[in-house]
Amino acid sequence: MENTRIADNISEVIEVSKKYMEANLQLFKLSLLERLSQVVSLIISAALVMLAGALFLLFLSLAAAVYIGGLLHSQTLGFLVIALVFFVLLIFLWFKRKTLVINRVIRNLNDVVFTEAEANEEQE
Repeated sequence: MENTRIADNISEVIEVSKKYMEANLQLFKLSLLERLSQVVSLIISAALVMLAGALFLLFLSLAAAVYIGGLLHSQTLGFLVIALVFFVLLIFLWFKRKTLVINRVIRNLNDVVFTEAEANEEQE
């Protein structure tokens, strides 16, 4: 009689453990899905902002080149001046890429991925 009670208890513990593991796996999958969707939405929104900024910069630089070309009485010189400005900007961005771009991307992704996990740990 006592052996059957122990066997029943062990079976019950095994069943509860299986259900707990399945629920934990489901929670992990949902958490992963949420974080992936946040990362993807961050990437898409950043890409759209960059596209709009690039178009704005393109038209602004074309207008500046035409204006400078009018001041210098040579459209070619106007476009060369703007090209030189972009070249200097490119060199500056190349040397500052880690602090201006890479660290910000890592920080934003870190905020998306780990903020919720830290909040859950603080609640427990």
